[in-house]
Amino acid sequence: MYIYYDKDLDYVEIFLKKEDSYLLPKDDNEQIAEFLSEKDNSIIGYSIENLSDNFDELTFLTPFQKLSIIIKKYRIQKGKTQQEVADEMGIQLLPYQRLESGENNPTLKTLLKVKKVFPEIDLDKIA
Repeated sequence: MYIYYDKDLDYVEIFLKKEDSYLLPKDDNEQIAEFLSEKDNSIIGYSIENLSDNFDELTFLTPFQKLSIIIKKYRIQKGKTQQEVADEMGIQLLPYQRLESGENNPTLKTLLKVKKVFPEIDLDKIA
C-alpha cells in the first residue's frame, strides 16, 4: 500500500495498487473520493481531504490500513523520519516500514510500542 500525506493540507492519498485511474466522490462526500481503475472500474485507492475530521468515516478501510495512515500522519506532523520512530519503538527500520505501509499485521506488543511513541493515537478509532 502506498500512502501520501500532506500535513499542511491534512490530505491523504492511499493507493492499494498503482495503475491508471480516475477519481470519483464516495457516497456523496465531497471530501472522500475513490480512485477507480481505468481497466475495470475496481477501487484501487482513496483520496481524503481533512483527514483529521474525516477519519471516523473511513469504515471501508481495514484496521491495519487505518493504523498505517494514522502512524504516517503523526510521524510526518512531528517531523520525524521512519528510522527515528523505529528507534523510539525499539524495532528495526524494515519492520517499521512494513507497519507504516500496511504490510504487517501488528502484534499487541507492537501496538503498545506505537501507543508509547504516539500517545495521541486513539486505538479505539482504528479498530
